[in-house]
Amino acid sequence: MVTDLGSTFGPGKLTWPLARSRGNPQAYSHAKFITRTTPDYVDFQTPGRPSFFFLFTPREYAHKLGLRWIGRRIPRADARWIGQVLSQLSPEQIRDAFRAAGYSAPEVESFSKVVEFRISQLQQL
Repeated sequence: MVTDLGSTFGPGKLTWPLARSRGNPQAYSHAKFITRTTPDYVDFQTPGRPSFFFLFTPREYAHKLGLRWIGRRIPRADARWIGQVLSQLSPEQIRDAFRAAGYSAPEVESFSKVVEFRISQLQQL
């Protein structure tokens, strides 16, 4: 069951107010996906640096900074493989995931188009 896609589909980093970083189709569509590619590696935007607002909660800010390694120096072949696996999802399956999470029809369409485009980016690596 999918009920909370949350900040996965937002700007790629925590922002204030939190509503701006959760389930925001416009922020998600404008967020950078791949930040750098080399012949061997790919760097992704996510998880991004938390906004400076979170400096008021130093422990959380430090924790978020410590997670940035997750999207860095991913072997290019691995990123392409993920794209190939995800490309097996039909457009309807992708839309079903967003519908199941309770998004409106326009949000479903917006998120789905971005996801489909990002899958194609992975496949092209």
